[in-house]
Amino acid sequence: MAHELPPPAVMRSQRNMNSGGATNDAFGNTDEWQPIDYWYNRVLSKSSPAANTANPSALGLIAFGYTTALLQGANTVWTEASTTYVTIAFALFFGGLVQLLAGMWEFRRNNMFAATALSSYGGFWLSYGIYVILVSGGVIPESGVEGLQMMLSLWGILTFFFFLCTIGLNVGLMVLFLSLAITFFLLAAGVTHTKANKAGGYFGVWTAGVAWYIAFAELLNEVWFRGRVVIPLGSVTWPNRRHEQSVQGKGDGMPSSQRSIGSSQGQTQTVV
Repeated sequence: MAHELPPPAVMRSQRNMNSGGATNDAFGNTDEWQPIDYWYNRVLSKSSPAANTANPSALGLIAFGYTTALLQGANTVWTEASTTYVTIAFALFFGGLVQLLAGMWEFRRNNMFAATALSSYGGFWLSYGIYVILVSGGVIPESGVEGLQMMLSLWGILTFFFFLCTIGLNVGLMVLFLSLAITFFLLAAGVTHTKANKAGGYFGVWTAGVAWYIAFAELLNEVWFRGRVVIPLGSVTWPNRRHEQSVQGKGDGMPSSQRSIGSSQGQTQTVV
């Protein structure tokens, strides 16, 4: 059982009293997020469920990247068209179920962005797999051109909104979601244009590669380097960003920018 600790704001007040006054940052703020918050939220405080839950985002990203790359083999004409059918099994379980479970674990970690994104794409792969199975079995008719284009376009729009959420987190996530949005739009156009479909396939492979880079950066930073950031995700610093505000109202007290795949400093999540 961890010892009860005062919240970071109290700890900072005590520190300021000991040092003879408040410590201002480069912008003159006294309530900006400080390293003491990181140690309290990520290392010292063990009272929340998130503190005992491993980071599932790497698993979700690996599942997403693998299934995405496998499907794009047919679109890029690297493999035969029948690759779509071998993808179905992975879409249902690896890209679908595994990614959905990773999203559910992110909810337990109180990470809204990662939970929403991983669960959404897990649901996408499950839906895609069921659709292909039902069409192949003659249970339902194949969707028309406009229906497929609308479906892919809507996912492109949703992914673009996810991209907006990643602005200011880290470069890796920004590239990932922007690339995925472009992939969806190209595939939507590719329903009627072969070249666009092939371009979408190449963008899909690139997107899968970015997802794997992020996943293995987190894994290697934790397993090999014990949480030190050796393989970077690209930090993005926003002036006057008040990390303390993001702490308030969170069940585990972790700033949203320090959670799982949404790390503003490119840091690997090693404790929770």
